[in-house]
Amino acid sequence: MKRKLLSAVLAALFIYFINPSASLAENIDPAAMLLESANASSTDDGALPEGNENPASETSQLILLTWKDDPESVRYEVEIFRGLPKNLDRNSVLEDHLYDNQRIYSNKVLVDLSRFPRGDAPLYWRVRPIDADWSGMGPFSSPMEVRSTMKQIDRNAPYPNVYVPGNGSTLEYPVYSYAGNPGAAKYEVEVTSDYPENPDGTEPSQYRVFSQVTSLSNVYDDNPRIGTFYWRVRGMTEDGNPVGIWSLPEKVRANPEEHWDVGIFGDSITQGGGHLYHSPADMAYSYITYLDFPAVNMGRSGDTTEMMEDRFDRDVLPFHVKYLLIMGGINDLRMGADPHKVIGHLAVIQKKCANAGIQPILLTIVPINPENIQKYYGDVTYSGWKENVEIVNEYIRTQPHIDTAAPFADYEVMPSELAMDGIHGDWNAKQMIAGEINREIHKFMK
Repeated sequence: MKRKLLSAVLAALFIYFINPSASLAENIDPAAMLLESANASSTDDGALPEGNENPASETSQLILLTWKDDPESVRYEVEIFRGLPKNLDRNSVLEDHLYDNQRIYSNKVLVDLSRFPRGDAPLYWRVRPIDADWSGMGPFSSPMEVRSTMKQIDRNAPYPNVYVPGNGSTLEYPVYSYAGNPGAAKYEVEVTSDYPENPDGTEPSQYRVFSQVTSLSNVYDDNPRIGTFYWRVRGMTEDGNPVGIWSLPEKVRANPEEHWDVGIFGDSITQGGGHLYHSPADMAYSYITYLDFPAVNMGRSGDTTEMMEDRFDRDVLPFHVKYLLIMGGINDLRMGADPHKVIGHLAVIQKKCANAGIQPILLTIVPINPENIQKYYGDVTYSGWKENVEIVNEYIRTQPHIDTAAPFADYEVMPSELAMDGIHGDWNAKQMIAGEINREIHKFMK
């Protein structure tokens, strides 16, 4: 079943991250397209014993298992079994395991131990990274005893992935990511303008400003969150009945009063994410994480340069930044847009910056890999993309700019090792982009 879903998952993910093409114009919901594919790791519990497949209840014994994140992984596989088998093969799953889950998209998973039959031998678990074809990228870890490595969870709710304070963690367009709670088929994410008054319930808060129901393990906020907000998530059955309660609220903050000097303005390459399933909530996939100076992330997935121009006043001006790094245009050019129109939109953004007393710093457009894009998403890139990118980059190089395309100048297309999906740079490409910015930013900052 997993393999049958793969092509649909990947095609939908491309729309989800890039999103400026016909599907956007037709207002197709990318989350709906991904239904039953990249869900939040709780509904695909593998080889659970028969008779133990009821949703988590009041008698559940929830635990959290975590491990060191592997930025090269597409997803993870966790296997749980009772006792230590002799001659355990680290490259193959056991035939008599109690649990095998390949739909894990972060370095953690919630497991309900009450769903396993009782036994005398202790429970063990192991984990390995897996690729886009559901194959192991390496051997399983050494088996670990569940009891000595688990975290007991008293709250039957999805487990939020919290932004770690530091560079790159302030997103004007947040992404809410979580590990799903067992038994849930879908999830509701809620954003509130104040701390919710009903933390242990399932009803909407009186402070709700945004909500979305999804089967995915993350939700992209459609709106800029300028100021302080809270978000939480709850599990639901396919029919919409509650599975547990709300997770504890997590704070998201993008406050102009913090006096950011630098803003980073762009599309999904700026907002973050890559390697198919890593969202902007994974800081390793944001080039802002690797900058030597603090900056507020104003990127929004799916933006064309026209969309960036349209939202400039609303999204940039409230922060009163001194410098604005601007990367945009690939969403236009890969679909065959006129490069001179792209230049026109960039010029308007530059003028808006000048009128507001902001120093605009254009970033050159990095290459893409059309073959990988088609391989993973089935999407055909405009044949003249490379020539049109060069036209836009030639303009950018006549303006105040940083040549973020320079580290990739020797490549005809973006190498798979730097962008698995062909367009969103992986963690190493994001480091290269940041390195070029760090080397050149002193020419502008006073």
